[in-house]
Amino acid sequence: MKQTKIKILTILLALAVSSCNKDLIDIGPISNNTTESFYTSEVEVRQAVVGIYARLGRNGTNTDFATDYYWLASENRSDLLYLGAETSAQNNQLEFRKFLTSPTNSGVSGIYSRLYSLIKDANNLLARTKEGEYTRYRAEAMFLRAFAYSELARSFGPVALVTTPIESDQAVSLPRASLTEVYALIISDLEFAGANLNKFYTGAESGRIGSVAAKALLGQVYMTMGGYPYNDATAYGKAEATFAGIIADVDTRWQPDYSKLFILANENKNDIFSIQFASGGLNVGSSLPGFITSSSSTGTPYPDWVFTSYSNQGQDVRVDSAVVKEMKANNDLRFAPSIDEGYWADKAHTTWVSRAIVTKFLEKDPTNATIKSWNDFPRNFPIIRPADVYLYYAEALIRNGKAGQARTFVNKIRTRAGLPALTADPTMEDIKRERKFEFIGEGRRFFDLVRWGETEALETLTAFARHYHSLTNGQLPTKRDLLLPIPQDEMKTRNNWENNFGY
Repeated sequence: MKQTKIKILTILLALAVSSCNKDLIDIGPISNNTTESFYTSEVEVRQAVVGIYARLGRNGTNTDFATDYYWLASENRSDLLYLGAETSAQNNQLEFRKFLTSPTNSGVSGIYSRLYSLIKDANNLLARTKEGEYTRYRAEAMFLRAFAYSELARSFGPVALVTTPIESDQAVSLPRASLTEVYALIISDLEFAGANLNKFYTGAESGRIGSVAAKALLGQVYMTMGGYPYNDATAYGKAEATFAGIIADVDTRWQPDYSKLFILANENKNDIFSIQFASGGLNVGSSLPGFITSSSSTGTPYPDWVFTSYSNQGQDVRVDSAVVKEMKANNDLRFAPSIDEGYWADKAHTTWVSRAIVTKFLEKDPTNATIKSWNDFPRNFPIIRPADVYLYYAEALIRNGKAGQARTFVNKIRTRAGLPALTADPTMEDIKRERKFEFIGEGRRFFDLVRWGETEALETLTAFARHYHSLTNGQLPTKRDLLLPIPQDEMKTRNNWENNFGY
């Protein structure tokens, strides 16, 4: 299975590198995107789809999308992680954590560019193929385009809506489409994908998008629409109906033992949609572990159970002590697979580093000779797994006045964590608590706080910042920090856009 994934990811990388553009928005002239003779066979169309997936991996760079977006720009801004210390290295990471993010932040521009590169590739495939032909691959392209726009919408707000290959001069004149327009495209794309894909793909095609993933993402989009800032209360009913239609299929992917979720042997068995990675020095490994232990290349080494001689890239980011205390007090079975409270920094076990860090994505195997560098880890990164669906579905039921029906799904999460089952109907506080602990390190928390409301988000993040971070080196979050800024290089090309509030 892993050998097959390495082969697919190697092809994926080559296609991604060959299709890179210099433009930030990456929707350059049609003539530069591909040759006119491509997309003429099923093999070529399939290769083109694999190239779209590549945008979520390393994509010819040192870091992957999951690391840049879900860890550095999302989890790093939540109330789960804090800076134990900081260095002058990687200032773009510090800006996220200290609420000093600016339009010139390279992390912001990288995320924005990556998502539009994905959209460009999807648009090319859809434009070069006909309706009724290569339906599966068109459905995958639509899913990936919808995914990109869903992340743009919740991180940047209104953005340019591009659905076909266009020339650069046309691109720079596009207005910022309303969220209503953006969500309409997302919903249309996901409905098509949900109707034209198999439920799941296995074997050599493990990791490819299926209809259950499309419908699960659609449900997530509805939950996002129901919350701040869109505040469409009718979206919760649509989310409920969407999740109800896939819940039986989601059950087939449920892993009753949390400790088995993040091991290589179970990859692509217990998730619904994940970004694929493989080690082996082929530039298709995950870079996430390099950002979760210490600071610069001269800082504390990796734990001894990873491997020796490779240095870290990120800041000294640690898990909130209150989270650690509560999970340990409750004997929460999610704690040990997710968090370590320290590690030996050398093979001789002479230096013990005491700090709580997220380790669910580290491979605790110092004998794994396939791992070649700090950004060559094999762990996939889950975007949607069954727990997402259960907790979203339960939340939708509660918001629709059906809390009694939600108890089953909340209790599936709680009993797996070793917690007592609820005997009363669950409340929103139960949902919030379980989502907080279930998805530590997975980039969910910040977006949850935002959709639960401006006031709640700012009060929670402000209290956390006051507790952990000196205001002389940062600032308290304000409304502006609930969105990322449109990158400055993008703004320079346009005279018809205003940046997001406060930037």
